[in-house]
Amino acid sequence: MARRERHNSQAADEGFVLPFVLVVIFVLALTSAIAVRSINASSQIIIALNDDVQAQQRLNSAEADTLFVYLTSAPVKGGIDTSYTVWTGEDVLDGFDVSRLAESAIWSATGGIRSSHYPSGEVRVTYRDVAGFIPMNRDTPDLLLPLLSGVGLKKEDAQSAASKLGDYTDSNHQRRFRGGERADYRLKRLPPPSDAPLRTYEEVYHILEWDKYITPEIYNRLREYSTLTTATTYYRTKFLSSRVKEIMGLDATRSNVRRLAQNNVDLVDTASTAIETPTKQGRFYFSTPMATGRTAIRVIELERSPLAPDQPFRRHVVFEETRDAGDTDNTEDALGKVSKPVFSTADHAEK
Repeated sequence: MARRERHNSQAADEGFVLPFVLVVIFVLALTSAIAVRSINASSQIIIALNDDVQAQQRLNSAEADTLFVYLTSAPVKGGIDTSYTVWTGEDVLDGFDVSRLAESAIWSATGGIRSSHYPSGEVRVTYRDVAGFIPMNRDTPDLLLPLLSGVGLKKEDAQSAASKLGDYTDSNHQRRFRGGERADYRLKRLPPPSDAPLRTYEEVYHILEWDKYITPEIYNRLREYSTLTTATTYYRTKFLSSRVKEIMGLDATRSNVRRLAQNNVDLVDTASTAIETPTKQGRFYFSTPMATGRTAIRVIELERSPLAPDQPFRRHVVFEETRDAGDTDNTEDALGKVSKPVFSTADHAEK
């Protein structure tokens, strides 16, 4: 009798062990699956972070290379001479005979492309003179109204936006028609106008009612077609992109050119339509592909200060962002499908 009870007890224990083992195996398998999934996710995060770090390193290196070339090259007709040719005073007075230079020596200021190669990848650099953009910090309706209409605002909205921009940046407290001064900002419980030029594009959202005018698409176009520099107060027709010429009314007949030039307030602007030498300021677009399939973009403006040895240049970041593979950076009117190296001379050739 006792032997039968022990046998039944062993059978019951054996019947309990098998489901228990199966449960343990299931729990271990589930835990392993979760662990593998977490490891994969962590690996993807690490890869993305490393990809971003490498992209930033490439952009920094390309910017340093470009800065060196820009500061050490001579401005000539159409762009900068990267061959380090010695130009005499007579050459300058004659307007630079760039025909005696190799084609690769001139980095065009109307969208010329160069590239830099690094162990982790390539960076493409596009150069356009700042005089090819419309200055937003200039209180000139004949420039601002076509610009604001060209980026997508209706005529009345463009007039209101231009007036409010003028009141935001000027130093007086006289309210313009459709504008807005301190009292209007207090009424809306907004910070007062800066009474100073715009320093970043993000600042446009601080301007009274601009948040209802500026959509993300219009904001991006505004960055592409304008500049916030205060050093250059006029455009040079030579360096305008086809899109900017179109919205400013400069792409049709010579009569349109004369009409707009006459409205540009001072004689300096009128004379600038014939100038082919770039200014001391350039906008550079840096783009580099990432392993994740996205593209890292950095856009800066550089200003030469040759008479200030303690501060030979100024740097202003226009914007920096990462775009999807389907998006394109600003290469409108970019010259040439095949880019040249940033350093085009033998003694500075990239290895």
